[in-house]
Amino acid sequence: MRRFAAALLLAACAAPGPDAGPRSPREPAAPPTGRGRLHKFRVEATQAATEIRRDRTLKEIARMPGAAGSGLKTQGLTTIKHSLATHTRFSTARGDSAVYAWFDDVILELAVSSVVIHMPREYAPGSCEYEIVLAHERGHGRVAREQAVKAAAELEDALGAAEGLPTRFDPVIAPDFEAAARVLKAAIGKVIDPVYDRYERNEAEAQKALDRPDPYDAVYRKCTGWR
Repeated sequence: MRRFAAALLLAACAAPGPDAGPRSPREPAAPPTGRGRLHKFRVEATQAATEIRRDRTLKEIARMPGAAGSGLKTQGLTTIKHSLATHTRFSTARGDSAVYAWFDDVILELAVSSVVIHMPREYAPGSCEYEIVLAHERGHGRVAREQAVKAAAELEDALGAAEGLPTRFDPVIAPDFEAAARVLKAAIGKVIDPVYDRYERNEAEAQKALDRPDPYDAVYRKCTGWR
């Protein structure tokens, strides 16, 4: 079993280049020294270590969000959180009547930020029940990590294949810096949001598949005295 939580964060900074000033609309400022002439994309996937907790009873775990709602069916519970943080760096130049902006770097951080396995206090570490339940719950963490790795590759492919992202040679033209930042943010969202939405759906379905049919039916016979 699992509970899902996700967050989408976007961080961006904008500032006019050191030589910003009136320019022809067809000649935006050159990128600052030390930056490449074209934008660079990178996707980083991070994964938190699994935490195992034994501070709840079977009945308490059964009442947690995401549990099956029955002490006989909810023998353990895994709660998982993941997030996507988007960091962009872009350049701007001011023309006679407009601001021009383009991406230098786009870095995505897809993180499985928390994996917590809740094991019932009734099952002592090393017992038959404990080991069987723990093995099943670890499967939920494994699925979360596999799906995140897959999604990171898809995000990188989507960025690499995207058309219409502002570059130095095809910049955003906006009335001011704030408007330019909004357009840049929307341009990135248009590329990554569909991929992240698909990741959420695929991850949820993969997690549900681990619990269909009741994953414990096949193992009840291996241990005596199931509670």
